[in-house]
Amino acid sequence: MVIDKHQNEFVVLHGSPRRKMTKSLYEATGRGAGGSIVEAPMSTVPWWRSVRSSTILQTDTFREKDIRIVERVPASVRIGVVMSVGLLLALGPDSVRHHLAIGLVWLAVGSIYALIVFWDPSIELRSIRSASVVTGLDSVLSLAVITFTGGASSVAVSLLFLVIAAAAMRLSFVATVAVSMALGGAYFLVAMLMDADQTSSAIRMQSGLWWPVYLVFTAALTGGFALLTERATRAHSAARAQAIAERAAAEEERDLRARLLKSYEAQETGLHVILHEFRTPIASLKALTDNLVERTGTAAAEDDDSWTSLRLLAAHAGHLSSMMDALGDVAASRRPTFSTGRRRVVDIKEFLYAAGDAAGLADSELQITVTPPGAQSRLDAQLLRRVITNLVENAGRHSRGTPVEVVARLGRGQLRVMILDRGPGFPAELAPIVTERFVSVGERRGTAGLGLWIADQIVQSLDGRIRFRPRSGGGLVVCLEVPVD
Repeated sequence: MVIDKHQNEFVVLHGSPRRKMTKSLYEATGRGAGGSIVEAPMSTVPWWRSVRSSTILQTDTFREKDIRIVERVPASVRIGVVMSVGLLLALGPDSVRHHLAIGLVWLAVGSIYALIVFWDPSIELRSIRSASVVTGLDSVLSLAVITFTGGASSVAVSLLFLVIAAAAMRLSFVATVAVSMALGGAYFLVAMLMDADQTSSAIRMQSGLWWPVYLVFTAALTGGFALLTERATRAHSAARAQAIAERAAAEEERDLRARLLKSYEAQETGLHVILHEFRTPIASLKALTDNLVERTGTAAAEDDDSWTSLRLLAAHAGHLSSMMDALGDVAASRRPTFSTGRRRVVDIKEFLYAAGDAAGLADSELQITVTPPGAQSRLDAQLLRRVITNLVENAGRHSRGTPVEVVARLGRGQLRVMILDRGPGFPAELAPIVTERFVSVGERRGTAGLGLWIADQIVQSLDGRIRFRPRSGGGLVVCLEVPVD
C-alpha cells in the first residue's frame, strides 16, 4: 500500500486505478505506515470532536448542528450553576453570606465566563490548551464558591463532582484522575483553613478527607466510561472504514472486469475481421499455385528457375493457408466456452480414419487399432477431430516414411488415444512446455508455435489432457485422454 498526502487527502493506491479516502476516514482506521491497524493514543479532545470519530458522526443523521447542541449541554449546566450560586447567596442561610462581597464579585465573573462559553462552546474543545484552561477555570471558580460559602460546611462541594464529570469529557483518563487528585488536595486545604471558627476541627478533617476520596472515585468512573465510549466509537469507525474500502475494491474489480470484457470483445472482432478478409484471397492464391505446379511440373526441367520459383510460391501459399487455419483455431479457443456443444455418437475407428484423411495421410501411412473393436461413443466430434488431425499431421510430417500408429482405448467414461511416430522427437524435459504459446521445438523451430497450444486449449475445454513422452527406440508418443459418454 502506498500513501500520498495531497490537498488534505490520503490517496491509497490499492492496485490500479487509484482510490481516495479522506484523511479522517484513513485516521479512523488507525492504520500505520506499514498498512497494519495500530492502537492510537488517547486524545485529549472529546471523542465526538476527534478526527477519528468524525467519520461516524458526520453523517446525515448526526450533523454539525447536532454536535453543537451536544456541546451546549455542559455550557448550559455552567449557566445553571451560576444561577444556583446566586440563589444560594440570596436565599441560603446566613453562613453562606459571610463573604457576600466576594460572592457578588464571583457571581459577576462567573456569569460573564458562563455566557462566553455558552456563546461559543468550541472554546473548551478546540485544543489541548483550551481544554486545560477551561478545566482549570472551572476548578478555581468552584473552589472559590466553596471558600466563601462556608468551607468544609458548604453545600457547594458538590460542584467539584460536576467539574470532574466535565473534565472526563474533555481530557484523557489519566488527566481526569490527576485533576481529581489536585482538586481533592485543594479542597482539603480549604476545609482545614477557611472559616475554622464556625466548624469543629473533627468535621473539617472528616470533610477534607472524605470528599477527595470520592472525587477520585468519580474521576475513575466517568473517565472509564468516556474511555470505553471512545474505544467503541473508534471500533465502529474502523469497521465502517473497512466496509467502505471493501465496497470500493468490489467496484474497482467490477470496473476492471468490464474493461477487460470490452477489450476482449474488441480483440475478437479484429480477429474475425482478419479471418474474413484474408481467408478467401489466400485460398484462391493456394488453389492457383497448386494448379500451376500441377500443369507445369511434368514439362519443366528440375533446374529451371521458373519451376523453382513456382514451387516456392506454392509452399508459401500453403504456409499462409495453414496460418489462417491456425488463426481460426485461436479464434475458437478464445471463446468463453471451447466446446461447440454438438455431441453425437460416432464409431471410434471411422472417426480416427476421418481425422487421418483430413491430415493428408494415406491408409498405408496410418495404422489404427481400437479397443474394444467396433467401439462407439458420444463426443464432440468437431473439436476432437481438429485436435487429432493436428496431432496426426504433426506425427506424419516427422515420421520419416514410417507409418503413424494410432491406438485408441474406450473405457468407462474415458477415451484414450495414443499417437506414435518414429520421428526425431524431443527431450523429456521439454514435454511440460511444448503446449505453451509460441514454443516450437525440434525440426519445427522458427514456426509460430501455436499448433500444440491450440490442441491443448481445446482438450482442456473438453475436460481432458495431453501428455508427451519419448518413444522407446526413437520417436514421440502423444497420449490424449478425454471424458466421453
